[in-house]
This record gives sequence, structure tokens and C-alpha cells, in this order.
Amino acid sequence: MENSGFFNGDEEYGQDEFNRYFRNLFQNGVSLDDGGALTLKVTAGENGVTLSKGFAIVEGFFYYNDADKAVALQRDPYLPRVDRVVLRLDLAAHTVRCKILEGTASSTPAAPVLTRDELVYEISLASVYIPAEGDMVVTDERADTKLCGAIRPKNLTEYQDMVTEFQRRYEAWFVMQQSVGWRKTYIQSLEPEEHVEGSIWLRIR
Repeated sequence: MENSGFFNGDEEYGQDEFNRYFRNLFQNGVSLDDGGALTLKVTAGENGVTLSKGFAIVEGFFYYNDADKAVALQRDPYLPRVDRVVLRLDLAAHTVRCKILEGTASSTPAAPVLTRDELVYEISLASVYIPAEGDMVVTDERADTKLCGAIRPKNLTEYQDMVTEFQRRYEAWFVMQQSVGWRKTYIQSLEPEEHVEGSIWLRIR
């Protein structure tokens, strides 16, 4: 079935249409501020972390935090633990919220795995090492595109690959200009191997 939008008039649009639109335009991630830095930064405090202001897109749904948000973290009394500060899309609850994904206390703790299924999708802003005593240590994970990343257009990788290939072809052509002139001519029965685009092949039968 074909669909289109958005138009004034008799058409009605809801969550599905807007989500489909943004999900096809943008990769998941956080926005940049006016200085080009990633927003929604997590910083450690004595008993938890603080999430700074910012904007994010998770699977086509947006999240906006307009003021610093303090988030308490509970220590294990005996062993260290690694938690994650995530943005969690919950389709059943119709929300995107900052949540603490709690790890398992251990002598060698590891960050918990993100949930990404049909109902819940999480992106990680930071992991937090929480010792039984002492300072908490934040590891920023916003720049990791597998965990979070910046909001960016979809197909950007394909576009960059295309531009890189065009550049490679141009450089090969330019080198040929310096060595053999405008076009190199091959007179042979088999197609030339590793020939530069723009060359001339006169096939001998």
C-alpha cells in the first residue's frame, strides 16, 4: 500500500506517520549544541550523576531535557558495579526517558547489555563505575555509534563512500594525465586490467 504526507485538509496524521518520517531521515543519537559539542552529558557527583540539557532521537521518537537532571545511584556495600545511563524508548508506555540500567556487583564488573527489541530500545549516554566506597567514574559513551552517536542523516555513510569513490577515480584520472596525456589507449584483444576510467580500448578480434 502506498502512503504519502503531510498535507492540509482531510488527512489525519498520528504517531505512526511522524515516527516513520523521522526514523527514515535520522540515525539514533543526541544533538549537538551551538559549539558543536554533544548534548546530554553525564557527570559524576558524590551520590549519583547529573544529566545536562539536550535533545535526542531514539528510533524516530524525540527526547528533550530542558534543565540539569540529578539521578541518584545506589552503591553495593561490598563490591563495585557498572551501571549505564540510558535513554529508553518504551513503546508500551509511550515514553522516552532517562533511566539507570543497573549492572551486577562483582570484583570484575561489566556494563549491562542494552535492550533493543520490538517494545524497548535503549541508547547509552554513559557507563558509570560505582565502587563500594570512593568516587564514581563516568565513561562517556555518546560518541560511540554502536551505543549512541550523534543525530545524523541516514545514508550518510553511503554518501561518504560515494564521494570517496569519485575522489579515487579523479585522482587515478589525474595521474594518467601527467603520465600519458588526456586518455590512454589500449590496442589488444582482452579488456585491460586495472585501467583508468576514461581510457580507450581498441579491441583486436
